Amino acid sequence: MNESLFCAIAYNVHDSSVSFAVGNHVVLVLEAERIFRIKKKGFNSQKEMEYLIQYGLSYLNMNVDDVTYWTMTTLQNPLLRKEDVFNLETGLPRDPYWKKIKILGKKRNVFIINHHLAHAATYLMSDFKDAVIVTCDGGGDYNELNKKGECVGAYIGRENQITRMDIDMGGMINGKFYGACSYFLYNEVHCEGKMMALAAYGTPKTKIINKLESVMFELGEAFYQDSIEILKNLFPNIKGGKVSVYDKDIVDFSASVQKLFSDHRIKDVARVLKNAGVKNGNLVMAGGACLNLDVNAEILKSFPNMNHFIASCCDDTGQSLGAICILISEVLKMRPSVSLPYLGTGEKQFTYSTDSVDRAMDILLKNGVVILHNGQAEIGPRALGNRSLIARPDKLEVKQKLSEKIKQRESYRPVAPIVLEEKVHEYFIGPDTSPFMLYKYEVIKSKREKIKGGVHFDGSSRVQTVNRKTNPFLYDLIKKFGDKTGIYVLLNTSLNLKGDPIANTIEDTLDIYGKIEEPKVLIYNGNIQ
Repeated sequence: MNESLFCAIAYNVHDSSVSFAVGNHVVLVLEAERIFRIKKKGFNSQKEMEYLIQYGLSYLNMNVDDVTYWTMTTLQNPLLRKEDVFNLETGLPRDPYWKKIKILGKKRNVFIINHHLAHAATYLMSDFKDAVIVTCDGGGDYNELNKKGECVGAYIGRENQITRMDIDMGGMINGKFYGACSYFLYNEVHCEGKMMALAAYGTPKTKIINKLESVMFELGEAFYQDSIEILKNLFPNIKGGKVSVYDKDIVDFSASVQKLFSDHRIKDVARVLKNAGVKNGNLVMAGGACLNLDVNAEILKSFPNMNHFIASCCDDTGQSLGAICILISEVLKMRPSVSLPYLGTGEKQFTYSTDSVDRAMDILLKNGVVILHNGQAEIGPRALGNRSLIARPDKLEVKQKLSEKIKQRESYRPVAPIVLEEKVHEYFIGPDTSPFMLYKYEVIKSKREKIKGGVHFDGSSRVQTVNRKTNPFLYDLIKKFGDKTGIYVLLNTSLNLKGDPIANTIEDTLDIYGKIEEPKVLIYNGNIQ
């Protein structure tokens, strides 16, 4: 092998991953949940970490001795000591450095990268030459000296280098506040997306917002169990674990959390941009908080002179990818080549015939489900057309079958519409493009009836735009459906059943196929199965 092989590891207690690059080309990202088949999977041991590394090497037909350069992120990494993570004098996370760590039986020279810097590396996945970078997360490297975790960060990206800004991040809201509020409602972790959907049914109330704001920073630092007690005292009428769209206290609480979070995020971004002296330019956002598409849309509207980029794996699923991008820049002194979002396992290229598109179209017209398992899997928490369940948008009963019967999701949760990029403004008000399904759009009123399966309670949609270059099969299917019905929109939800991660192998998909009633069709690498 002439070019260097790079390997990056994100240990984490959730959303662990491993990434590989050959030269400056990222070739594979493995999310632990897809391989171990446990949602939000984090490594429980070094053995599991090494298993995923070997899985990737085997997939690439390489072995551990082929790896030239290694990197690893810091978050909740038991292979690192606290002084390996933080500068004990400044209290800040350490800048990247090399450290010897035993991996697969041998001491390896590993480039250590702190959590929020790995998020900030999203800049290197963008087309921007320079950018202001803002990160916001539900967690980060925890400093035992001051008993605080770094949950927000601000950086400048310039000429492929990322530099931490000299700015006091105190007073900024973080994703842990939002996570604490969702934990209070659902009595479960990782329910932020559910609460975001629930917010559409409520109305922000000043009284609720004032109460939340009084404990905002406390919730941003407290353990979730402690946050429940704080919120119980403030909102005794809300009973956690019993969520209903008909409970006005709950939906107004959700709407108020969303409003408060959005307003503070806008203020925080404005503060960072002012500190950077930037009014026109490029803004990169990263961290789990960037899965909040309502906030993303409001930030986009608030700073119309800023170009915007968020990666499909903006949450911790992108940690090892961010680390490998920084390593490539450090070692090769060049920008990494990252073809988002399709970097998982699967065929890099595949062909298909019009017969496959026609068959899929026929199933859609019969109110059925098209099961897509094409090419390389998308990375990040959202299915973007290669591991997807597809349905028509104009019949509410089809949406209900797809979301509530097949996937057993709550009835108040929306299903995303996918639209041809060039026709997005015929149906929606919002950005010109949304390839990773990360922005809230308003649905044009005259079009709502035609795509009602993809319209949320408040008249909004979580839109994915598709062009022929990035996903030709999906593009041709939407166009064919549009040419037939006059509707250039379909519904897209992830290829998984309740409680399971997105399908990874064809065996995973066949298991799902067997549990879906007719009419249905499975398209595997462009072919009818």
